[in-house]
Amino acid sequence: MDTLNTDEQRSVQAQKMEAVGRLACGIAHDFNELLTTITGYSELLITNLSGTDPNIQDVYEIRRAALSAARLTRQLLAFGSPQRAHAEVLDLNAIVTQTAEILRRTLGENVGVTLALDPGIPRIKADAGQLEQIVVNLAINARDAMPNGGHLTFTTSPYVADRDATGSAREYVRLTVADTGCGIPQETRSKVFDPFFTTKGASGTGLGLAMVYGIVTQNGGRIDLDSTVGVGTTFSIDLPATSEASPVAAPSASPPRFVDGYASVLIVEDDPGVRQIVEIVLRRAGHEVVAVEGPQEALAFLKGRSNINLVLIDVVMPDMNGYELAAEIKKIAPGARIVFMSGYAPDTGRQPVDDNFLAKPFTAESLTHVVRHAMARAS
Repeated sequence: MDTLNTDEQRSVQAQKMEAVGRLACGIAHDFNELLTTITGYSELLITNLSGTDPNIQDVYEIRRAALSAARLTRQLLAFGSPQRAHAEVLDLNAIVTQTAEILRRTLGENVGVTLALDPGIPRIKADAGQLEQIVVNLAINARDAMPNGGHLTFTTSPYVADRDATGSAREYVRLTVADTGCGIPQETRSKVFDPFFTTKGASGTGLGLAMVYGIVTQNGGRIDLDSTVGVGTTFSIDLPATSEASPVAAPSASPPRFVDGYASVLIVEDDPGVRQIVEIVLRRAGHEVVAVEGPQEALAFLKGRSNINLVLIDVVMPDMNGYELAAEIKKIAPGARIVFMSGYAPDTGRQPVDDNFLAKPFTAESLTHVVRHAMARAS
């Protein structure tokens, strides 16, 4: 292993990722605010134009471009801040097997896939979706390194690392992803996990491996690589093992009950473009809507009123953030449902589990859906 294989190198990489991540999150947030407005107004135009209007295809292209840009900002947020994760006890072999079945169709006929999975590996505790992201990103990266075809091998095995401060050995599960591609030159190996670093020219974003690095470290793991030019590259990921038992499957619950009709909604959003498009969409959906630009206006409006049953709150605002405002609102209107909105990733440590989160940019459909869902939970 010749990348990130010492504590000092890992510390330097972590500091670099943290600094770039903060910058990336700020950029992604501002872009998401703009994209919310672009997406919203393009959808309004689509609903107002007839299917035969010569301009409707142009509006569809605007919407498509905005949604493509949104996918890019989600990648920025993925490595720039901790992602909302649903950690559960998992069998890594099952995740790799299921994902590999999909990848065989995606990678093409000239890329062979082999699974060498140890059935005796311990369980890990992680988010299944994040593990799938790791497998997919490493597989796509390997495919691009084998333009003329080659072979991709996934291997799992137990791994016992150096002892911790208490003298106990730390147990991991190791996933290796090995390709027979062009390899990575020595001078670029220390940069492969850096955001925006790519050798693919205009076709690469430089975010795939940065995202993998972020997910691995978020889950308490580590990642290394070994590469020989002209022979291939092997990524090795160590994820902490867990002794927790897999949960017993509970009887399937009834699906959430959605209610039609209207809600009385208060929107608290400091960006005027976003505030206006949210108000327009919800009014057209039949809701009673009041929109204000900040926390003080929201609190002043709510005092003495009991008819508001849902509040949409932007998380990042001057003077008082959305989480602080929500706490004050619940003192005044304890029965009101809360939906947070943000161009940043959600802060799972501060957001109450009963409240909803709507990531910017969002579509009119996702906005109206989250309102219906929040009201259904309240009924």
